[in-house]
Amino acid sequence: MTDQNALTDEIDRILADLANDSAPEPHDAAIRLVELIEAQDRTHADDLDRLEGATHLLESAVSVLQRATTVDDIIRAVCPGAASIATCKDVFFSELDGSESTGTPEVSANGRYTAFRVDIGGLPAGVIHVGSTPDDVVMDALLAYAGVVGTCLECAALDRRHHRQQDLLHTLAGLEDSAHTLAPLAPTRTPDPHSSIALEPLTTRERDVLALVLTGASNAAIAANLVVSVETVRSHVKRILRKCGVANRAELIARFDAGKS
Repeated sequence: MTDQNALTDEIDRILADLANDSAPEPHDAAIRLVELIEAQDRTHADDLDRLEGATHLLESAVSVLQRATTVDDIIRAVCPGAASIATCKDVFFSELDGSESTGTPEVSANGRYTAFRVDIGGLPAGVIHVGSTPDDVVMDALLAYAGVVGTCLECAALDRRHHRQQDLLHTLAGLEDSAHTLAPLAPTRTPDPHSSIALEPLTTRERDVLALVLTGASNAAIAANLVVSVETVRSHVKRILRKCGVANRAELIARFDAGKS
């Protein structure tokens, strides 16, 4: 880039001299101008070739990332992709924790390595270390690659979270279905809050809980059936046991069975 700037500066100077008729040897200046413009064209052509080459390597590395389906697959693909762009085998990837991520620059030189920050969700999450000093074209390609790596990791993490949520929903739905299947097993006679089974009157909600407890339903199944939290069910069960003067569910069921006979 420095050579390119020097060419441009000299071309501008000669053009200004020719325009102002201040060139000491206009013919020689014109010849020099042609030489400089040809050199500039060659430099532009070389730069274009390098840019096209880096772009092709970047596209190939990105295509590998896009085919990866998990976070682990993406991380395994990071170093080979960066190595191909930088044409350097000495590449490694490191993750950042909360304390390390503070103040991490987008790109930095660390000893013989050039580090490229990877952001996930707008926060520094990792660094790609390349064991070389890339030129401007490769530097831009690696910066773009680091950005794509962060996007792919974020998408994979969101996808994994989505699948976990779906699994949780299926689990909850299964609990609800199992709770509904308990309904036909409920006692044919709804517990009477004033019957001999209870030493103290039961509330309406406690009667609902008791009806399911007597079928052998777990707290989770009862919570799903009544659309309340498991902790709420535990509280109801404790009050029911206290009001019925029993220590546990087994005694409660035995007392109800005795009351039916």
